[in-house]
Formats: sequence, structure tokens, C-alpha cells
Amino acid sequence: MYYHSFPGPEVFMIRFMLAAAVLLFIVPATASAEFYRWVDRDGKEFYSNEKDKIPAEYRSQAKPVEVHEERVSVGSQPAAGNAKPAAGSAKPAVVAEHKDKYGRGEAYWRQRASKLRRELQALQDDHDLLVKQEKDDEGKPTRSTSKKSTKKSHTARDNKKARLEKDIARKQHQIDVELPDEARKADAYPGWLRE
Repeated sequence: MYYHSFPGPEVFMIRFMLAAAVLLFIVPATASAEFYRWVDRDGKEFYSNEKDKIPAEYRSQAKPVEVHEERVSVGSQPAAGNAKPAAGSAKPAVVAEHKDKYGRGEAYWRQRASKLRRELQALQDDHDLLVKQEKDDEGKPTRSTSKKSTKKSHTARDNKKARLEKDIARKQHQIDVELPDEARKADAYPGWLRE
């Protein structure tokens, strides 16, 4: 008589756990994360893929950001457009440069930001020159005959200084708030505006 012995439940459990472990290593995991964007009170943009890392005061206004997978590389895998061709194959696919909604690319936005910074610097230089002249005049003794003309030149300089301060504040607002807002609405990358 021939008896066939079946393995006990422990053997089945061990085989099941081994199969599950092998499957975990064989099946590739897809890396997908949700990214969040928020703007602080100074108008600066921030991004995070962890909601709990967002400061509490901005957590309610943080918005999910759409991730374009063809432009993102995860781990050791290159982005879809940056993959190296296999030996003997044709050229790799070229990833088109990102353009905003109106077809403008990185060069356009960098040029706009650079122009605004140059204009701000020119205004700041003019203001600094007036402040220096003011300090120089404070150290000089005044003649009694020219008090009227000195007072008139001080008033003109003070008016010009006040006008420059307003222009500087306006230009700084354009750089810090208006241009980033315009770029965001046009779907331009925030990094294009940085120096």
C-alpha cells in the first residue's frame, strides 16, 4: 500500500510567505507623489510633496500641483525624454522645451526678470547718490548769503528722494509680486524668474 503524505500547514504558510516576498521584489512599484504649492505672505512660492511639512498657516491654501511625468526622473530611472538609446538604435527622443500658455520659454521670462532687476538697481543707485550728497552737505558749513538757495536745493533733493523711494517700492512690488503672478497665470516655471 502506498501512502502519500501531504505537507503540514506550516509548510504551506512558509511557501506562501516566500512567494509573497518574491512578488514584492519582482513587481516594480510605481512612484507617485502629490506635490503641493503655496505662496507665503512675501509672495514667494514653495513646493512640497509632504503635506505635513507645509507651515500650518499656509496648509489650507496649499494647492496640488500637476506633475508632468515626462519631465521628472525618479530614483535611478531617467526622465522619459532623457533615456539613453540602446546600442544600434536611432537618436533619443528630444523633449521639447517647456513653453508657457502663450508660447514663451525660459529665455523670455529670465529676460523680463533681469530687466526689472536692472531698473531697480538704477533707481537704488540714484537714491544712494542723493543720500550721499545729503550727508556731504550736512558736514559743510553754510554761508548766510546762500541760505535761500541752499534751502531750495534741499527741498528739490528731498522731493526727488521721495519720488525715487516710491519708484523703488513700485519696482520691488513688480519683481516680488506682479511678475511671479503673471508667470504663474501663464504656466511658466517659477525657477525662470530667479537670478
